[in-house]
Amino acid sequence: MGNEEYDPRLGAELYNRYLDEKVYAEQMGFDALALNEHHSTPFCMGSACNVEAAILARITKTAKIVLIGNILPIWDDPLWLAEELAIIDMISEGRLVTGWVRGTGRESVAHNAQSPFNWERFQEAHDLIVKAWTDPGPFRWEGEHYNYRYVNPWTRPYQQPHPLIMIPGAVSKRTVKWAAERRFPYVMLATRMEPTKLSFDY
Repeated sequence: MGNEEYDPRLGAELYNRYLDEKVYAEQMGFDALALNEHHSTPFCMGSACNVEAAILARITKTAKIVLIGNILPIWDDPLWLAEELAIIDMISEGRLVTGWVRGTGRESVAHNAQSPFNWERFQEAHDLIVKAWTDPGPFRWEGEHYNYRYVNPWTRPYQQPHPLIMIPGAVSKRTVKWAAERRFPYVMLATRMEPTKLSFDY
């Protein structure tokens, strides 16, 4: 479907309605507000969950802000993402729960990220962000996919050593094992019962 079908006026109405609904959900006692992100597809309007999260960080008071989540392999500058997430965590005073996903093939193509390196970029972006949050800077980063002469983010998370990290996904065996090895919660998205059961045997 081409994006000529998209109506920005309706989009404006819906974005504001969804933010209002999340504020109302907090008032009704919900303890977490989740934001999704997808790109170049009509089934999800959320193409910048960090923007929405920053707004919610300021207009809510108690609910966790849960990102489901940032697509690490399409980020050409994970250090920038580390800074964005740290700012959201500071504005919310420690209410951020960050989710990192590998994304779909469509999203890799749409953002000029080479699909064969999806898994490698995901892992390296994760390692860089966590190191930027937890290790004193400045330091150099020389990886396979990302290189920085100077890593010294001045904005660091409110939560120490860093916000809770969770890994949403569609039950990739490799990703389930990777998350378990790091003691990250793995969130199974839209999975049927049998694949969900099998994931516990990995």
